[in-house]
Amino acid sequence: MKKHHTTKTGISNYTDNNELNSRIYQILQSFQNCQAHCHEKVKRKSNEISNRVQEICEELQAEKHHKQTVLKIWGNLRKEKFLPCETNVIFSCVYITLLFSEKENASVKFFLNDIKQRLDNDYFVVFEPIITGHLTHIITTNNNFDFLKKVADKISNLNERKLLYIKCIAYYKEKQHDGNILLQMTDEVDSINQEIELSPIEKSECDIAETNNIAIACTKVRAIALSEFLKEMGIDRGLHDLTKICKFIAFVTGNSNRRIYDDFQKGVVLSEFHSKPIREINKIFDDLKISISIKMNELY
Repeated sequence: MKKHHTTKTGISNYTDNNELNSRIYQILQSFQNCQAHCHEKVKRKSNEISNRVQEICEELQAEKHHKQTVLKIWGNLRKEKFLPCETNVIFSCVYITLLFSEKENASVKFFLNDIKQRLDNDYFVVFEPIITGHLTHIITTNNNFDFLKKVADKISNLNERKLLYIKCIAYYKEKQHDGNILLQMTDEVDSINQEIELSPIEKSECDIAETNNIAIACTKVRAIALSEFLKEMGIDRGLHDLTKICKFIAFVTGNSNRRIYDDFQKGVVLSEFHSKPIREINKIFDDLKISISIKMNELY
């Protein structure tokens, strides 16, 4: 029987997926042979590049302050006479490695964003099929939406995160899959669309953060207000199907059905953070003579 030999890359320290390792190694070789779509031939050996990928990943995983870190490492590679194509290839591998890493670091999503901003797309585009292919393989064989969301949430660019979900949704529809995971991904795309609409490019980062905070506060208050309104009509979350109630609230508010369901499962406590939308909805209830009052520090 013929044995299959898989050469390990730096990513092997973060995942045991031999197929993923093999695909990365094949791309490294294609850059060496100048078969990939690139501007110049990669002269460094695949093993040397792989070792640098591992070193950089370990450095980033241990780093708690993300500012200027990627830029510093990028500059160090250039000082060591790595060619621009080699630097782009190395950081493309680093990006994939961190994306699929099971090691947690709060700064990872910032590193991913910093790396993506510096990469020449002519090089990174060669690696993109690995990302989509590996994700679709994982979720279609395991129906593992939680893993997909964990990876997707690391992508700080909302449009790129949305594109990832859309590609996975297209795969499922092609396979005529109608399971819950397809609905979950669709909910995530709807939620991302809402975030994009609330985050216009021309606003400053502070304005965007403030707008998003207001949107987050309003989302919870609206969901609770609708839930309390339904309770007045005799449709109580404790007595009726929570899934159906959450679907109704998601449809009316345009928010993610999954997130509303998760919030209600755990219970929601409103704080000072929600004070403005609480005042607004309570005034509306009062004007309509509806005996509902949303309160802070109360479990819903």
